[in-house]
Amino acid sequence: MCARAGQRPRATSAAEPDSRAGRWGWWWFNFRFFPPLLRRAPSVCPSRPSKAALTGPGGGGLYPRLRRRPPRVRRQEGADMGWALALHGGAGDVPRTLPPELREPRLATLRRSLDLGAAALREGRPALDVVELVVRELEDCPHFNAGRGSVLAADGTVEMDAAVMEGATLRCGAVSGLSTVANPVSLARLVMERTPHVYLAFAGAEAFARDQGVETKDPSHFITEHNIERLRQAKEANRVQVDYTQPMNGQATQQAQTPADDNSQTGTVGCVAVDAAGNLAAATSTGGLVNKMPGRIGDTPLVGAGTYANALCAVSATGVGEEIIRRTAARDVAALVEHRGLPLRDAAARVVAGAPRGSVGLVAVSRGGEVCMARNTTAMFRACATEAGHDEVCIWTEPDADGKSVSIAL
Repeated sequence: MCARAGQRPRATSAAEPDSRAGRWGWWWFNFRFFPPLLRRAPSVCPSRPSKAALTGPGGGGLYPRLRRRPPRVRRQEGADMGWALALHGGAGDVPRTLPPELREPRLATLRRSLDLGAAALREGRPALDVVELVVRELEDCPHFNAGRGSVLAADGTVEMDAAVMEGATLRCGAVSGLSTVANPVSLARLVMERTPHVYLAFAGAEAFARDQGVETKDPSHFITEHNIERLRQAKEANRVQVDYTQPMNGQATQQAQTPADDNSQTGTVGCVAVDAAGNLAAATSTGGLVNKMPGRIGDTPLVGAGTYANALCAVSATGVGEEIIRRTAARDVAALVEHRGLPLRDAAARVVAGAPRGSVGLVAVSRGGEVCMARNTTAMFRACATEAGHDEVCIWTEPDADGKSVSIAL
């Protein structure tokens, strides 16, 4: 204690302890012994609430403000809707004058692929098997820009790309620059399951395909008369040609109205699915661009750009590959669902709206069975089915009498 002016400080002895020590000792005794006594014998002070009453299940401290609160879990829209499936055959400025000989085979293949995938999901097959099965069916169709119908690069060769991803484990596999593999999506899955890598390309991917005994074809198998004509048109116009355009010759091709971005593409195929157990998967496959530079790789095999799946949703994108890569479109959709808690439709709409008009289309499904098919192009070949009974195959949308956008199922 402090002495007054002119006085000597009074000494303290063991028999007369300092008052500060007494005060601290009292607090120490109460905090050290009294709470345990209350826990052991609540009857000592019946009016005092127990620790469980203060902190709730799991404890976490003596006072409520010190309790660690569990993370807030946002309910996903469309929860408990069962299995769901969505697929696409490319997005772009598809003209409504698209000839029936180009339109009908694509629609028939979409319907056949949708029925195939839906039947597999009803049988209880996992989502990863389903997306591979559906994309293989699309690759075998010469009317889509993947597998059998892959477009030609500037040197007249085919360079096919594909990727597959499993949401629950984040396992993924991708391949690029294939010229002989009948179904690139299956080789991408083998990369995922039988190698320590994610991505194989060109000669290395071809060698791996031979080692695994996958089905291969002579390069001429992938070169169709339609794609030879399209390459000729593109070379005459000295540009990368957009898919789904009507054949034109010579000067007419150069004068035709085409999108400002010469790297526009459509025709890529993809599929996303969620099975009855809530497992998600995505797969995408493409032949690239007409008259592209040899060695060019687009968004399709790049995980997070054209293909992505996690425990919440699965996404497959199509459109202008360079724009999709710059925006990591597929991963951005998943990130908005995961980190912002947005419903799948809102997340997809935000990503698509942020890209240049006419450049992006995507299909996505959520763990709860919600389906989204978004785009900022005039059209997208697409289809979807859900366990709840929704079924759709369509290309364009147009306003109805109330001004709302509706799908034209074909």
